[in-house]
Amino acid sequence: MKQGSFKKAVIAFAVIAIFITVIWVISEKFISYSEPQEAIFAVEKDLVLIPAYKINRNALFFFIKDKNNLGATYVREGLFGWKAEFLSWSPMNLERNYENLNGQQGHGENLIFGLIKDGDDRLIQLGDKSAKILNLEMLPTEVVEEYHLTGLYIWYFEIDTALEEGKIKLINKTTEEVIEEIDL
Repeated sequence: MKQGSFKKAVIAFAVIAIFITVIWVISEKFISYSEPQEAIFAVEKDLVLIPAYKINRNALFFFIKDKNNLGATYVREGLFGWKAEFLSWSPMNLERNYENLNGQQGHGENLIFGLIKDGDDRLIQLGDKSAKILNLEMLPTEVVEEYHLTGLYIWYFEIDTALEEGKIKLINKTTEEVIEEIDL
């Protein structure tokens, strides 16, 4: 191969690589957002968001969809901004009897969650891990009233490895009595 045609091939390759990089950067910027909430609303507009945490470049949000579905999603911050991962949801208990652990749901292999009443007085354990609990009354008053969330809490376990079999226990904090025990 002549040196002149080799230089032309290298230049052509560089131009194509630059073109592909520019297209990729533009598309990534188009689907990335400055705030995690914006990334979620870009996927699904009509949600009541319940923030669990925003740590470093990761965020976990729970949400209520169509007034009767509870769901979760992760949002990750990349090079160009925040992008929502998949959203999953399932129906909430229409009778809203959250005295027990019925109705728990999973999101991927590492997150399990549900709703419970009296979350300040209860402890939920999976093996030696205690669930994190979010008081839904942190939401605006009008949302709490409209969605009948008074006295409700979201509980969740987030584990680095896939959730394995085990028992989830609902425990009265005061008496340490096991109220309910269910298989995972």
